Amino acid sequence: MMCRSALAFLTAAFVGLQNCQRGPVSFLRAAWVFSLVLGLSRSEDSRCVSSNAASCARCLALGPECGWCVQKDFISGESRSERCDTVSNLIRKGCSADSIENPSVHVIVESENEINTQVTPEEVSIQLRPGAEANFMLKIHPLKKYPVDLYYLVDVSASMHNNIEKLNSVGNDLSRKMAFFSHDFRLGFGSYVDKTVSPYISIHPERIHNQCSDYNLDCMPPHGYIHVLSLTENITEFEKAVHRQKISGNIDTPEGGFDAMLQAAVCESHIGWRKEAKRLLLVMTDQTSHLALDSKLAGIVVPNDGNCHLKNNVYIKSTTMEHPSLGQLSAKLIDNNINVIFAVQGKQFHWYKDLLPLLPGTIAGEIESKAANLNNLVVEAYKKLISEVKVQVENQVHGVLFNVTAICPDGARKPGAVGCGNVTSNDEVLFNVTVTMKNCEVTGGKSFAILKPIGFNETTKIHIHRSCRCQCEDSRRPERQCVDEAFLDPKCLHCDESKCHLSEHRLPSESCQSHKDQPVCSGRGVCVCGKCLCHKMKLGKVYGQFCEKDDFSCPYHHGSLCAGHGECEAGRCQCFVGWEGDRCQCPSASAQQCVNSQGQVCSGRGTCVCGKCECTDPRSIGRFCEHCPTCPTACSDNWNCLQCLHPHNLSQALRDQCKTSCALAEQQLYADQIPECLSTPSYLRIFFIIFIVTFLIGLLKVLIVRQVILQWNSNKIKSSSDYRAPTSKKDKLLLQSVCTRTVTYRREKPEEIKLDISKLNAHETFRPSCPESTEPYSPEFLKVQNWRKVGDKVRDSE
Repeated sequence: MMCRSALAFLTAAFVGLQNCQRGPVSFLRAAWVFSLVLGLSRSEDSRCVSSNAASCARCLALGPECGWCVQKDFISGESRSERCDTVSNLIRKGCSADSIENPSVHVIVESENEINTQVTPEEVSIQLRPGAEANFMLKIHPLKKYPVDLYYLVDVSASMHNNIEKLNSVGNDLSRKMAFFSHDFRLGFGSYVDKTVSPYISIHPERIHNQCSDYNLDCMPPHGYIHVLSLTENITEFEKAVHRQKISGNIDTPEGGFDAMLQAAVCESHIGWRKEAKRLLLVMTDQTSHLALDSKLAGIVVPNDGNCHLKNNVYIKSTTMEHPSLGQLSAKLIDNNINVIFAVQGKQFHWYKDLLPLLPGTIAGEIESKAANLNNLVVEAYKKLISEVKVQVENQVHGVLFNVTAICPDGARKPGAVGCGNVTSNDEVLFNVTVTMKNCEVTGGKSFAILKPIGFNETTKIHIHRSCRCQCEDSRRPERQCVDEAFLDPKCLHCDESKCHLSEHRLPSESCQSHKDQPVCSGRGVCVCGKCLCHKMKLGKVYGQFCEKDDFSCPYHHGSLCAGHGECEAGRCQCFVGWEGDRCQCPSASAQQCVNSQGQVCSGRGTCVCGKCECTDPRSIGRFCEHCPTCPTACSDNWNCLQCLHPHNLSQALRDQCKTSCALAEQQLYADQIPECLSTPSYLRIFFIIFIVTFLIGLLKVLIVRQVILQWNSNKIKSSSDYRAPTSKKDKLLLQSVCTRTVTYRREKPEEIKLDISKLNAHETFRPSCPESTEPYSPEFLKVQNWRKVGDKVRDSE
């Protein structure tokens, strides 16, 4: 530790001297560097010590820097032994170097029986411990001339007729061009169309065997995939097979190319793929391909199993099994070391180009009309394939991480999955492989991984060995301690015939819980042999039988935890004698300031906090919470017990009741000597008050009803008078001379009244037909009568 501190100081001093001319900013930067270096030096120590590991296995699981001292008489000078620490600290504390359990990381390259020529090493064994990592270099040296197997997989639908004719002459020309790259070149051939079910093909009886009958062409029946010619060095045989090939047809635009590609990849014995050869699959088409789930349109729902299903060189599961997915196809191509070249004509070239990131080791090229550039396309694609070197990890081991970095010939560093380009046969590509183990909790599973270069037929196998146990557990050596003696308990140490080890889960965890609903050790420690071992935290100290106490989670007062007058326990201040309050900030003597004249603290309705009453009843107010208008009085609450204050007037039964039910009340009851408490209530007075109030309410209701009736009648009279025409005094005198006739109507059957009012001219005089009078009326009277008739007509019309 002293060396590390000195190193940190020297580093900071060096930075400060380099910038001494630049003012205080440089000084602050140097101080920051000092704290950073010092903090890094302490981080490893704190992780080993602060974990309080009680066994060797737990100590080693903390990280590669931690070691365990198995020395019997090892004492650290603390209250208990701290056997888990960094190796340097353990030696400084007095532990001998040969008594420290600190498994190292080993990488063993098995060079014996090496048969790889391109990828080395072939096998690697790595011994790891939790948190540790190991590195080794993988070398890939491409050969100058590979054996090459090229298999043509051709879409033979009607639109590919011209391109198929071109294949008749590609054999010899392509063989001559490939001679510059390989002395061993073989060709094969296969054809595909689509699934032979509706809606992909026409199932009409006249077209089921010849999909081209509408165009007067002789086409072969549609098929999913047919393997025509296995890989051969005989170019003439290849050309004959292509010459015999007929076109076919289907209805929809996409073809069944992915179905055929998967069969060509997995049917290794049928195709004739060689293990030592560079395997190329050339797919010629002018349309897209069906993907997984497309076949549900034809009612085909069985997923593709990825196996070979060729019978007599014909794919027999085309009508019963779905198309493969892109992920499934990619996996099969990589497993079988197949490089794919898409030779596409027309607008669909970009569709296949977009698939390249999803299919590693594939290249897409665009062919011209009648496949004039087909041979050049194959040669260029092959040159590009052998110039790219990529690596991927297969058979991943659970709990182990692999990081692969490519170191290209030009010095560039790239991820292993990206790899290097423009690699020649004279170059050697290096891959830095880093293997890290996270923990020892994984049991079972795979113990090796595979590093596979894309397109190569050679791999590297990595064997993983986990160091999760200590050597002190292998025998009953009493002089070696695998368990901290501070927690050593015979019930916890379990031994069999060959070894002893700590069984920390043999004892129930209830002994480490303050309550069955509480977490073990309050969630701030571990239970070892029935005892809580509290964690060490940067915030402060955690202690107590159940790790329930600490010195940092309670409230502060004036910058001091619990005002310096108490201890922090489970987040609450436990005050020392003479202090109180949630922060222990109040002297206990201040409670006397909250006592009222009757000797009650806050009148029994609150608590005293630092000499001030805090009313717990929201209805109470006042300095001593003494005012509470809506609170029940003591007399009403204890009325039945007040009679016990005068036992001479009570019977023996009531006296016995007072002794049982009112014994506590007699000790605490304080009765005011006022008539309100001691006198009986006046029932007669209460009766008269209720009677008077009821009478007044009834009288008020009668007056209100009477006023409403009077108001309604006045409004009715007023509304009827509005319909009468106003008359002058003169008119009233004239109306008396008008003859009247009284007509009585019966309610059962009223008679109809017909009035015939003739229109008078301005110079005519109205003459009524009355027998009593024949005198003419005055002009004023007639004028009034005419106005009344007009008013009556207006009302009738309304």
